[in-house]
Amino acid sequence: MSNGTSTAAIKFSPSSIDWAKVALGIVTLGLIYYAYFVQAVEAHGVVRLSCYRWLMSHWSNISNYSHGPLIPLIAIGLVWWKWADVSTASIKPLPGGVAVVAVAMTIYYLGVKAVQPRAVVFSFVLLLYGLTLTLGGRQLFRQLFFPITFLLLMIPLNFLDEVVGFPLRMMVAQASTALLNWFGIETIRRGTAIYSAVFQFDVADPCSGIRSLMALTTVTAAYGYVTQHAQWKRWVLFLSAMPLAVLGNMARVTSIALVAQVYGQELAGRAYHEYSGYIVFGVALSTMVIIGVLLNFPYRRIFQNWGKPPKDRGPHDDELSLV
Repeated sequence: MSNGTSTAAIKFSPSSIDWAKVALGIVTLGLIYYAYFVQAVEAHGVVRLSCYRWLMSHWSNISNYSHGPLIPLIAIGLVWWKWADVSTASIKPLPGGVAVVAVAMTIYYLGVKAVQPRAVVFSFVLLLYGLTLTLGGRQLFRQLFFPITFLLLMIPLNFLDEVVGFPLRMMVAQASTALLNWFGIETIRRGTAIYSAVFQFDVADPCSGIRSLMALTTVTAAYGYVTQHAQWKRWVLFLSAMPLAVLGNMARVTSIALVAQVYGQELAGRAYHEYSGYIVFGVALSTMVIIGVLLNFPYRRIFQNWGKPPKDRGPHDDELSLV
């Protein structure tokens, strides 16, 4: 005669565990940890940096990517947000995923040999694609595709500052000059500098929008994934990051000019300039929310109801009922 204890012992007996798969999983995790947290991918003198330490050094020293540590946390939060869909996805391992793993390992090897840390970080994202396909299959991959892809935003692309930064400075300077003239403040632009009879200042790199652009791409991507269901709407929000960065920095530059016009350039250039950065994200994020609301607005239902004739009213509809 058996009791509950013996039944549980039989159900969870060590013989029911596939120890080969457990060992393979432990070895895989160990190799991943060594590859990305121990193996050096860049050296500065006697200091050798692993992939993880290289990322942390860039996130700490380059202000454009100070939001970098939040990206893995946001990716985990996105998985949790869609956990109902993730947990119900059918698990059908796809052997073809091994090819993606092989490509990721090749990119990792070349990245280490060529001392290209960005390629090593990219190989990690590609490796997650391959492991998801190999172990979970297409349906699970479909659910985890965006959170994994979101991790690409943690790769520092500071070499784009010169390519994107100066055109953004010019755009902000042109838009701000036009807006100030529209307000009745006569200004002229020379390059990235703005001149008036009262003030003169240059739209420097911090006001170009490149810093806010990197953070806004992260925010718009996450916001679009959470609030939008159609893929094209998510792309609209993601691609709005650059216009939002220009709009926010245009509001900042214009506000600095207005303060300089009223209170003088010294006050605007010192005290106000330090705190005007909040205007960038205030304007950009509020505009992002408005775009999200407009994308979700039920235009079709309103237009359909607009064309329908009003319902017939009964003879007593206008009478007041007294209770």
